[in-house]
Amino acid sequence: MSIIETSNYHKIPHTKDMHTIMHWKIQIGVLDDHIATATGYKSKLEINPRLNVVWIANYYQEVEPFLNSHPTDLLILDIVVSNSPGASEPYPILHAIPLILEKYPEIKILVISMHNRPVLIKALKNAGISGYILKDDIQSYEKLDEIIINIVENDSIYFSDEASRVLKSPDEIPSLTPRQTEILSLIASDPALKTKELAEKLFVSPSTIRNHLSDIYLKLEVNSRSSAILRAQQLGYIAVNIDELPYS
Repeated sequence: MSIIETSNYHKIPHTKDMHTIMHWKIQIGVLDDHIATATGYKSKLEINPRLNVVWIANYYQEVEPFLNSHPTDLLILDIVVSNSPGASEPYPILHAIPLILEKYPEIKILVISMHNRPVLIKALKNAGISGYILKDDIQSYEKLDEIIINIVENDSIYFSDEASRVLKSPDEIPSLTPRQTEILSLIASDPALKTKELAEKLFVSPSTIRNHLSDIYLKLEVNSRSSAILRAQQLGYIAVNIDELPYS
């Protein structure tokens, strides 16, 4: 189910005039499969007259149609959200973010999630997000409207204290390239994807995909896709439901 609110909807003004800017509403889209959480964002943010939650998606497949039909300044993303109703695997966020930013280069992406695994936060930062907030970060939640306005108007970034600490921590695990984490994100979202289909999604040749997979296997010390997905989940490169998150 999705909720759409289209009142006072217009594009970012190309002006330095403060009077114009103060009367422009920042348009926000939300992807979260918990309806109470998503509507909670809407209720909280729209207390501020500068903000308008223009759409809410509960599945990733709804995001592209909303972005096409509703100009959006900032997108709030959760990580563990299904592609579509009935799908059990989360959408491939490390593939989705570059695609969104390529098609909508002016949009800002703020991830709000329970996941605090260092490699995932770093991979999301490298993918181009403008901020990361942990869902239990009460201080950041209380000033969420200010954070969003600052990100959109000043082209700034915001990583909550815990996320910042994670980003500064030294790497103690195998380092994968952004393309390698994107491939892992895709095959975790759809394990049945064939090499040719992966290549088509990433606009590269099948041989390039095979080379990337070989490098991934070597770095993660595995010899199959299923083992690579499991190891990537253990290391934190791929998000799973919090209750099922492996730490060993």
